[in-house]
Amino acid sequence: MKANKIQKIEIRNIWGKYNFRWENLNPDVNILTGINGSGKTTFFNIIDALLSADIKRLKLYNIEAEVTIDDILISFRKDSTLASVRQKLAGVNYLKISTFDVPIRDRRKMGKEDSPLLSELKEIVYSVGENNNSFSDYRLRATNFPDQAEKINRRIRKFYDTVNHLFAGTGKTIEIDPMTNQLVFRDGDEIIHLYKLSSGEKQLLIILLRVFLMDEQPYILLMDEPEISLHIEWQYRLFEEIQKLNPHCQIITSTHSPSLFGDGWGDKLVFIEDLLIH
Repeated sequence: MKANKIQKIEIRNIWGKYNFRWENLNPDVNILTGINGSGKTTFFNIIDALLSADIKRLKLYNIEAEVTIDDILISFRKDSTLASVRQKLAGVNYLKISTFDVPIRDRRKMGKEDSPLLSELKEIVYSVGENNNSFSDYRLRATNFPDQAEKINRRIRKFYDTVNHLFAGTGKTIEIDPMTNQLVFRDGDEIIHLYKLSSGEKQLLIILLRVFLMDEQPYILLMDEPEISLHIEWQYRLFEEIQKLNPHCQIITSTHSPSLFGDGWGDKLVFIEDLLIH
């Protein structure tokens, strides 16, 4: 199993004047912070574009960039081609989560009352098909692949335990409705459907489901300001719960919230101003 960890990031000519180098990234958690206007969001967007092989977006930034993953150097220059970048990225597992600004992929599938968050959440939970990676698809594996059923059911129970632990303060517990086979929450005798959850609850579920569906494979996870809408207690516990669901996940995140790094994560904190090179 490859480590699939970023070791170094270097981006030159941001806004035509700034060069950044981030070396010796932690294999587990990396937290980037800085004042507004320091280039943090642009830095993150360039990393996302490179790891997504989005050549058109990279060219718009007019930059040069390098990311070292394990012992592989992935670089972008003005003459770089899509094929050359994709070849270097072969075998790299990467995911960006932006739950506070979720794109609407297909408006035709949205209900009249669907928000972008709810639309994304429903897709993660219910989409079934050859190219989808959803919770429903994962549950079906236990039936389609009986030899994997024990492991699959064990992971699902672990996911439920994680969600119930985090939602304990609200009195809600997660379950599958036996009548509809839908993922719901229960509060006493009341059944709470996904659309009734708060923005913060939907956001937290999106993060946890995305990590769960990594299936404990080595992953690079990019999250830009994940604290948006999250209760302060969830902010404190977010990284811990992600690592429980996938201990092979390297988290790279940006934040303005001390709550994300105030509970034992201070040594993972990096100020973007300290990454400037001349």
